[in-house]
Amino acid sequence: STGQQTGPSKTPAAIASAAALVASHCIEIAEEMGADPDQILTAVNSAINARTNGDVMTLTAAAATALRGAATLKARLQKGYGAAALALGEQVEDGKDLNCMTAMNFVMQGGELLKRTRKGDLHWKQVSFSINSTFQVVVKLKSRHMAGAFTKKKKFIVSGVHSDIAAWLGREHEDDAEQRDYFGIQTADRV
Repeated sequence: STGQQTGPSKTPAAIASAAALVASHCIEIAEEMGADPDQILTAVNSAINARTNGDVMTLTAAAATALRGAATLKARLQKGYGAAALALGEQVEDGKDLNCMTAMNFVMQGGELLKRTRKGDLHWKQVSFSINSTFQVVVKLKSRHMAGAFTKKKKFIVSGVHSDIAAWLGREHEDDAEQRDYFGIQTADRV
């Protein structure tokens, strides 16, 4: 009779353990793909609050859809659709399409930008953009200090973009074949 009581009680514990393992793996993957920690926390809280079979089915369907979308985006980037779009843009005479596609590619993947501080200092920042749950554009700035020993991350909600920024002092006369564009991002704190 004791063996019968431990059998059913072990099943929920095993299921909970397996679910925790799957959840931790999903969280790891989401972080690697650049998911916002707040979005991850919201998803985990939704999973914890699931009480019915319908709740679990809804979460499973949402997770499957998100994974398919991420896999599709990854496959497109790996197959070079971004490069093909850039190659098409190069055929345009004035090059505006090329600049647009290059900018879109940067926004999708993130990258490194040279940031000028209010004091005029220049710092390289790892920059990425995303859209939060309230459909606001968020810029994430990441900088490394002391040869990468420390990392600072800052997130800001973008309220505007200024594209009429002039070249920085000393950079307007550099003879590079590379085209440079200067812009400012308006946040609640500053431009």
